[in-house]
Amino acid sequence: MRVESAEKEAFEQWRRERQTAVAGPQGDLALIGLYAIQEPMQVEGLPGLWAPMHAGEPGLILTATAADGITVDGKTLDGTARLSIDHTLVRFSPTLTATATAQPGSDYLLALYDSQSEAIGRYEGISAYPYDPEWVIEAKWVIEPEKENRTAAFTHTSDQAGIERHHESPGDIRFVRNGTEFTLTPFSSDGALIIVFGDKTNGKITYGTGRMVVVSLTPDGRAILDFNRAFLPPCAFSYHFNCPLPPAGNRLPFDIPAGEKQVIYQG
Repeated sequence: MRVESAEKEAFEQWRRERQTAVAGPQGDLALIGLYAIQEPMQVEGLPGLWAPMHAGEPGLILTATAADGITVDGKTLDGTARLSIDHTLVRFSPTLTATATAQPGSDYLLALYDSQSEAIGRYEGISAYPYDPEWVIEAKWVIEPEKENRTAAFTHTSDQAGIERHHESPGDIRFVRNGTEFTLTPFSSDGALIIVFGDKTNGKITYGTGRMVVVSLTPDGRAILDFNRAFLPPCAFSYHFNCPLPPAGNRLPFDIPAGEKQVIYQG
């Protein structure tokens, strides 16, 4: 009982942190624009000249004068700055910020955030199922040595029909539910192994296009799927995100009554 109580408290702490983080200055609710920077260009409504980093190197280059009033990591920019992916913070005003970001097939993206966005103003929280230890599932982590540097194809919410992006996917997750074995395809992101999945609650109780869960790998080669921590994808908070959709094998034919359900807004 003590172990379950500790796990439940850790879950509640995770819930509190999630509800706060998505409404932060660079949280999912703050994203108000995502721009592809393929060549030196000006972005409508923003000062400065934006350009992609040199070929093969992700990130952006920003050129501005002191009169533009831009700071980069807290220092006024008067010249040129290199913006590393998801780390260098560009500030235009007390509420408006930007970062360089990327995704497979799009290495040169500019993400624009407003800490007083309309979505943040209406946000009340994220609904979720209560903690249930039944939905902490032990699975197998299966790597095929001959498939080193393996990728997997994912369609994305904002791409044209038929377009797929390939994400790094070093192995498979296999588990048994009610006597049937299922194989899930994860992808790697910033050192984490993530599964984007669908289940029979989608569109009725939970977010329609699916949810995500981080895989925990144990030293002895097992994979732990804690569906209590299944979370809404970024596109549930802002349509500017271009989220991967669950591939066919990740669409599970049963309910998973665990994890986050929906974003709650006023009115």
